[in-house]
Amino acid sequence: MSYGLVFPSISEIVPTVAYSGPASTGFDAAASVQGVGDSVNQTFDSLAEGAQQSASHALDAAGHAFQELLEPAAIALGALSGALLVGRAAMVTTQVLAAAAVRAAEEQTCLERGQQVAAAVTAQWEAAAFAAVRANARRAALLARVRRTAFRTLPDTPPPPQPNLPPPVTCTGVRLDVLRGELASMEAALRKAEAAHARWTMEQALHTADAPEAEDEAWRRRMLSRREAAVRDAQAEPAAGTPAALPQPPAADRLGRQQAEESAAELLALLDAGADAKDAELAVAAVRHAVECAAERPAKARIHLREARRFVADANRAVRVRLAAQEKAAVQLDFLLTEAPPGEPPLTPAAEETELLRRALEEGRLLGAEEQRAVDRRVEERLSDLECRYTRELMGRAVARLADPAADTAYSASDGADGLQCFDLTPAGWWPGHWLRITVRNGTTELVTMYEERPGPRGPADLALDARRCHEARTHLEELREAGRRWGLELPVSFTESGTAVPGVRGADGAVVLDTADAQTQHQRPAPDPGTAAHRAKGLKARHVDDDRRSTGR
Repeated sequence: MSYGLVFPSISEIVPTVAYSGPASTGFDAAASVQGVGDSVNQTFDSLAEGAQQSASHALDAAGHAFQELLEPAAIALGALSGALLVGRAAMVTTQVLAAAAVRAAEEQTCLERGQQVAAAVTAQWEAAAFAAVRANARRAALLARVRRTAFRTLPDTPPPPQPNLPPPVTCTGVRLDVLRGELASMEAALRKAEAAHARWTMEQALHTADAPEAEDEAWRRRMLSRREAAVRDAQAEPAAGTPAALPQPPAADRLGRQQAEESAAELLALLDAGADAKDAELAVAAVRHAVECAAERPAKARIHLREARRFVADANRAVRVRLAAQEKAAVQLDFLLTEAPPGEPPLTPAAEETELLRRALEEGRLLGAEEQRAVDRRVEERLSDLECRYTRELMGRAVARLADPAADTAYSASDGADGLQCFDLTPAGWWPGHWLRITVRNGTTELVTMYEERPGPRGPADLALDARRCHEARTHLEELREAGRRWGLELPVSFTESGTAVPGVRGADGAVVLDTADAQTQHQRPAPDPGTAAHRAKGLKARHVDDDRRSTGR
């Protein structure tokens, strides 16, 4: 027999893929452009206009060809693509997510200026989805930090300001232009809330119980003003995650009280915006000592300022590690709380891991090495599950495309919990007598040359035809590989040609029967009108056939 084996892997995530179950509609070309004419933001009128011009061609395209005809802003994220992007975000570092957020903001700026975004739609959606994941993580981490701070605040002390934040950003089912607008609103709200919390934190650090009664209130105000300016500058810095360089204190012979106050204010201003009062207390004490003794003992004051510089550097490193861990915990918690839609097999349960992440987020602590490995394993299991579902869905679309090049949907052929799909595809000129059985499994796709089992011996002509069909199967395997590439799949293949086909019954075992538009067989069909995509779609006839070989139209 001829036997082909394909090992699909994801090279890029097509944004529009949904789950294939009864609760989902899968890829829907019409839905992808629905409502573009009524764009909610006048900024994107030109994008909406372009999408309307492309809508008439949407049903004639598949894979990347379809997406190239539509403006990226008109495309809504499918549930399966969205879950997969969130899963990938849960496996990367916070620096990668921050860089994606910067890219998404730059793409938004390009559109606002009427410039074309250079990135392909898949790259634009990945950047936007990663930016949304990070925004939600920052939101969750900030709210947890505010709750912890409020709980630890001493009696008769003003509580921290409550952040006024929008709800978490939702990617799935949202057009890209709308998502970018929501990200911009979330970013503005986060910056305002983070700056307010940073100011409150510094106020608490400067008003500790051991603060000198005679401390200059004007210096405190200058300190807070410098702090606010430094936080704004850090928020506006496009190179996310790059720490600001800390200044060296002036030489002792140039160090008076005014210079000491200025140097101290600059050092405390550069504390990370995520620092709390405990992070700041050592640095605050050191600068106080420096200011107090600067007039009489400038050399001693310089020593205190150098200590303060070291304390700020140490605190900033600790805060960055802590905030990165908090954001990662929030991202992984969000992913592990994700559920499959009704009618789909449930995702791997993760009750223990989600409880572990919840506690870490609320307590502001880092996970231990073994705890983090356990969480990472569960995230990897879920991500692997989603990747298998995604590749099965797109391999189904690739098989449908072999039958009809105009096809932009998959046929559901799931069998059991493992999601196995089986297709009996008859290439042009192969019927009566032969077809290809294509079985899509988790991680592999098999292609076998079949012939119709009949009573009696098979003659030399039958065997010669078997050998010819087996040889032709290699070409169809390459066509399947090319169809998968159009959906962003890499398909390494292996092929064994023996010259003998396998006997069977077409449509047995719940296989979906697909005839190519040119395969004129026993089944009579009206000639399609080549002028419309709807008539071209009729050239693809899919049927479930039971063991008695009775056909049921789809």
